[in-house]
Amino acid sequence: MQTVSNVLKLMHMALVPVLERAEVVVDATAGNGHDTLFLAEHTKETAQIYAFDIQPQAIANTKARTAQYAARIHYILGSHEQLDVQVPGQLDAVLFNLGYLPGAEHTAVTRHESTKCAVKQALAKLKVNGIAVIVVYPGHPEGKVEADMLAAELAALPCRQFTVGCYRLLNHPQHAPYAYLVERVKASQA
Repeated sequence: MQTVSNVLKLMHMALVPVLERAEVVVDATAGNGHDTLFLAEHTKETAQIYAFDIQPQAIANTKARTAQYAARIHYILGSHEQLDVQVPGQLDAVLFNLGYLPGAEHTAVTRHESTKCAVKQALAKLKVNGIAVIVVYPGHPEGKVEADMLAAELAALPCRQFTVGCYRLLNHPQHAPYAYLVERVKASQA
Protein backbone atom coordinates (compact mmCIF):
# COMPACT_ATOMS: atom_id res chain seq x y z
CA MET A 1 0.00 0.00 0.00
CA GLN A 2 1.28 3.43 -0.90
CA THR A 3 1.60 5.87 1.95
CA VAL A 4 2.84 9.25 0.74
CA SER A 5 0.50 9.41 -2.26
CA ASN A 6 -2.63 9.29 -0.09
CA VAL A 7 -2.81 12.88 1.07
CA LEU A 8 -5.85 12.36 3.27
CA LYS A 9 -4.31 9.40 5.13
CA LEU A 10 -1.21 11.47 5.87
CA MET A 11 -3.36 14.28 7.21
CA HIS A 12 -5.25 11.80 9.37
CA MET A 13 -1.93 10.66 10.84
CA ALA A 14 -1.01 14.28 11.59
CA LEU A 15 -4.28 14.70 13.50
CA VAL A 16 -3.94 11.64 15.76
CA PRO A 17 -1.82 13.27 18.54
CA VAL A 18 -4.31 16.14 18.82
CA LEU A 19 -7.34 13.85 18.67
CA GLU A 20 -6.10 11.76 21.60
CA ARG A 21 -6.62 14.74 23.94
CA ALA A 22 -9.39 16.50 22.00
CA GLU A 23 -12.64 17.64 23.54
CA VAL A 24 -14.26 19.27 20.50
CA VAL A 25 -13.61 18.35 16.87
CA VAL A 26 -15.33 19.27 13.63
CA ASP A 27 -15.76 17.49 10.33
CA ALA A 28 -16.71 20.51 8.25
CA THR A 29 -17.63 18.39 5.21
CA ALA A 30 -19.12 15.09 6.37
CA GLY A 31 -19.61 13.58 2.91
CA ASN A 32 -19.96 9.80 3.19
CA GLY A 33 -18.81 9.81 6.83
CA HIS A 34 -15.31 8.39 6.47
CA ASP A 35 -13.64 11.39 8.13
CA THR A 36 -16.30 11.61 10.84
CA LEU A 37 -15.71 7.92 11.60
CA PHE A 38 -11.95 8.50 11.75
CA LEU A 39 -12.47 11.37 14.20
CA ALA A 40 -14.78 9.25 16.37
CA GLU A 41 -12.39 6.28 16.40
CA HIS A 42 -9.44 8.44 17.50
CA THR A 43 -11.02 10.65 20.15
CA LYS A 44 -11.88 9.82 23.75
CA GLU A 45 -15.45 8.86 24.63
CA THR A 46 -16.17 12.28 26.12
CA ALA A 47 -15.16 14.20 22.97
CA GLN A 48 -17.89 15.98 21.04
CA ILE A 49 -17.84 15.74 17.26
CA TYR A 50 -19.70 18.08 14.92
CA ALA A 51 -20.31 16.83 11.37
CA PHE A 52 -21.57 19.34 8.80
CA ASP A 53 -22.94 18.79 5.31
CA ILE A 54 -25.45 20.59 3.10
CA GLN A 55 -26.71 17.40 1.45
CA PRO A 56 -29.29 15.19 3.20
CA GLN A 57 -27.76 12.11 1.56
CA ALA A 58 -24.36 12.97 3.02
CA ILE A 59 -25.76 13.29 6.54
CA ALA A 60 -27.68 10.00 6.11
CA ASN A 61 -24.50 8.27 4.89
CA THR A 62 -22.51 9.71 7.79
CA LYS A 63 -25.12 8.65 10.35
CA ALA A 64 -25.13 5.11 8.98
CA ARG A 65 -21.32 4.86 8.94
CA THR A 66 -20.92 6.28 12.48
CA ALA A 67 -23.96 4.76 14.21
CA GLN A 68 -21.94 3.25 17.05
CA TYR A 69 -20.65 6.74 17.97
CA ALA A 70 -23.92 8.63 17.43
CA ALA A 71 -24.29 9.62 21.09
CA ARG A 72 -21.38 12.05 20.80
CA ILE A 73 -21.78 13.20 17.21
CA HIS A 74 -23.85 16.24 16.31
CA TYR A 75 -25.05 15.77 12.71
CA ILE A 76 -25.73 19.16 11.19
CA LEU A 77 -27.59 19.44 7.91
CA GLY A 78 -26.28 22.83 6.94
CA SER A 79 -23.29 24.76 5.70
CA HIS A 80 -19.99 24.80 7.51
CA GLU A 81 -20.54 28.57 7.46
CA GLN A 82 -22.73 27.89 10.53
CA LEU A 83 -19.74 26.68 12.53
CA ASP A 84 -19.71 29.76 14.77
CA VAL A 85 -23.37 29.29 15.68
CA GLN A 86 -23.49 25.50 15.87
CA VAL A 87 -20.26 24.72 17.74
CA PRO A 88 -19.84 26.24 21.20
CA GLY A 89 -16.43 27.07 22.59
CA GLN A 90 -13.03 26.35 21.14
CA LEU A 91 -11.91 23.60 18.77
CA ASP A 92 -9.12 21.12 19.17
CA ALA A 93 -9.24 19.97 15.55
CA VAL A 94 -11.17 20.63 12.38
CA LEU A 95 -11.10 18.80 9.08
CA PHE A 96 -12.21 20.21 5.73
CA ASN A 97 -12.24 17.61 2.94
CA LEU A 98 -13.47 19.88 0.18
CA GLY A 99 -14.92 19.14 -3.24
CA TYR A 100 -18.01 17.04 -3.88
CA LEU A 101 -19.75 14.03 -2.39
CA PRO A 102 -18.10 10.91 -3.83
CA GLY A 103 -20.65 8.82 -5.69
CA ALA A 104 -23.09 11.71 -6.12
CA GLU A 105 -23.64 14.36 -8.76
CA HIS A 106 -20.64 16.65 -9.08
CA THR A 107 -22.88 19.71 -9.36
CA ALA A 108 -23.03 20.09 -5.57
CA VAL A 109 -19.54 21.19 -4.60
CA THR A 110 -18.06 23.23 -1.81
CA ARG A 111 -17.90 26.91 -2.75
CA HIS A 112 -14.98 29.21 -2.09
CA GLU A 113 -17.17 31.89 -0.47
CA SER A 114 -18.61 29.58 2.18
CA THR A 115 -15.29 27.78 2.63
CA LYS A 116 -13.49 31.09 3.22
CA CYS A 117 -16.03 32.05 5.87
CA ALA A 118 -15.95 28.63 7.56
CA VAL A 119 -12.14 28.42 7.60
CA LYS A 120 -11.91 31.89 9.17
CA GLN A 121 -14.42 30.87 11.84
CA ALA A 122 -12.63 27.58 12.51
CA LEU A 123 -9.22 29.23 12.85
CA ALA A 124 -10.63 31.88 15.18
CA LYS A 125 -12.01 29.10 17.43
CA LEU A 126 -8.91 26.89 17.26
CA LYS A 127 -7.17 26.30 20.60
CA VAL A 128 -3.44 26.79 20.97
CA ASN A 129 -1.83 23.61 19.58
CA GLY A 130 -5.08 22.83 17.78
CA ILE A 131 -4.91 21.73 14.15
CA ALA A 132 -6.97 22.43 11.07
CA VAL A 133 -6.58 20.17 8.04
CA ILE A 134 -7.88 21.40 4.70
CA VAL A 135 -7.80 19.04 1.72
CA VAL A 136 -8.36 20.74 -1.64
CA TYR A 137 -9.28 19.31 -5.02
CA PRO A 138 -8.17 21.71 -7.78
CA GLY A 139 -9.17 19.26 -10.53
CA HIS A 140 -12.59 20.88 -11.10
CA PRO A 141 -13.27 24.59 -11.78
CA GLU A 142 -14.67 25.58 -8.36
CA GLY A 143 -12.02 23.45 -6.67
CA LYS A 144 -9.29 25.43 -8.42
CA VAL A 145 -10.85 28.73 -7.31
CA GLU A 146 -11.20 27.38 -3.79
CA ALA A 147 -7.57 26.15 -3.70
CA ASP A 148 -6.23 29.49 -4.96
CA MET A 149 -8.32 31.43 -2.44
CA LEU A 150 -7.07 29.24 0.42
CA ALA A 151 -3.46 29.63 -0.67
CA ALA A 152 -3.78 33.40 -0.43
CA GLU A 153 -5.74 33.38 2.84
CA LEU A 154 -3.50 30.90 4.63
CA ALA A 155 -0.26 32.53 3.45
CA ALA A 156 -1.48 35.78 5.01
CA LEU A 157 -1.99 34.31 8.50
CA PRO A 158 0.31 35.87 11.12
CA CYS A 159 3.23 33.49 11.73
CA ARG A 160 3.34 34.39 15.42
CA GLN A 161 -0.12 32.82 15.80
CA PHE A 162 -0.20 30.08 13.15
CA THR A 163 2.11 27.67 11.40
CA VAL A 164 0.85 26.66 7.96
CA GLY A 165 2.18 23.79 5.92
CA CYS A 166 1.21 22.42 2.55
CA TYR A 167 1.59 18.82 1.47
CA ARG A 168 1.58 18.44 -2.27
CA LEU A 169 2.73 15.64 -4.57
CA LEU A 170 5.37 17.27 -6.75
CA ASN A 171 5.58 14.55 -9.39
CA HIS A 172 1.80 14.26 -9.88
CA PRO A 173 -0.44 16.45 -12.05
CA GLN A 174 -0.99 19.99 -10.79
CA HIS A 175 -4.69 19.21 -10.34
CA ALA A 176 -4.01 16.34 -7.89
CA PRO A 177 -5.48 16.85 -4.40
CA TYR A 178 -3.25 18.41 -1.78
CA ALA A 179 -3.61 19.52 1.81
CA TYR A 180 -2.93 22.36 4.18
CA LEU A 181 -2.11 21.75 7.82
CA VAL A 182 -2.64 24.76 10.09
CA GLU A 183 -1.59 24.78 13.73
CA ARG A 184 -2.37 27.57 16.14
CA VAL A 185 0.83 28.26 18.06
CA LYS A 186 -0.25 31.31 20.05
CA ALA A 187 -3.55 32.87 21.13
CA SER A 188 -4.81 35.97 19.36
CA GLN A 189 -4.07 39.33 20.95
CA ALA A 190 -7.29 40.70 22.45
